[in-house]
Amino acid sequence: MSMTETWSNTFALNIFNLKEKVVVITGGNGTLGAAYAQAFALHGAKVVVTARNMSTLEETVASVRRVGGDCVAIASDVTDPIGVQSLVEKIDADFGQIDILINNAGMAFRAAAEEMPADKFNQVMQVNVTGTLIPCQAFGRYFMQQGHGKIVNTSSVRGFSGHPDGYTAYAASKAAVDNLTKQLATEWAFKGRDAGFNINVNAIAPTLVKSPLTQEICEDPVRIAPFLARLPMGRVAETRDMIGAVLFLSAPASNFMNGQTLYVDGGCTAG
Repeated sequence: MSMTETWSNTFALNIFNLKEKVVVITGGNGTLGAAYAQAFALHGAKVVVTARNMSTLEETVASVRRVGGDCVAIASDVTDPIGVQSLVEKIDADFGQIDILINNAGMAFRAAAEEMPADKFNQVMQVNVTGTLIPCQAFGRYFMQQGHGKIVNTSSVRGFSGHPDGYTAYAASKAAVDNLTKQLATEWAFKGRDAGFNINVNAIAPTLVKSPLTQEICEDPVRIAPFLARLPMGRVAETRDMIGAVLFLSAPASNFMNGQTLYVDGGCTAG
């Protein structure tokens, strides 16, 4: 078998190498944020976790350091453009590079569609959509100057299909994240061809993930039934189910993936 001229044994052996990469995780104080932080650190990356609440961020830092990882916390609000720009500048000053942005911050508010308060709908859109756009903009500008970078946004199967349990705001926000991901990937890919930079923008889309925030649903036979009915694998996701997709989209293995939403959903969107 002949290989193309771009084939490299070294590249093939290092397609999941994340050593010395500087990774920024928004929503780093949540269950998934903490799991991502530990996973990246175990792979040799330098991790920065950020959220509004510094005390809960310190819990993530401690959990990462317990496994021998390198992690620091910086308080920041993803909906504040000035604050996020300051975050980028501080990380650059401290580390001299930024390689990967994981947009993990988000929120949900459930209510019947006909009763969804407009202020709550707007709040969910502000955190999930604007709170994805603003970090993408700030870190995207940095990546353009640096010449490269990877962004992994957080979508959901709710961005693909509805659900009977009051997800009007959440579903709308995640559909917007899907298309924001495509737009940024497309626009920056074309711009980067001329300007000499490469930014990969992709997203992961989980189904319901078991965590303290979803415990109420997972332990209620009535509320969990519609979820399980749509999950061919017969269970909701565990935290560990999400890690592989995030590492993949952050590593050289996914260099030719751009603008994609990767469903990690136990077959939910397949049938």
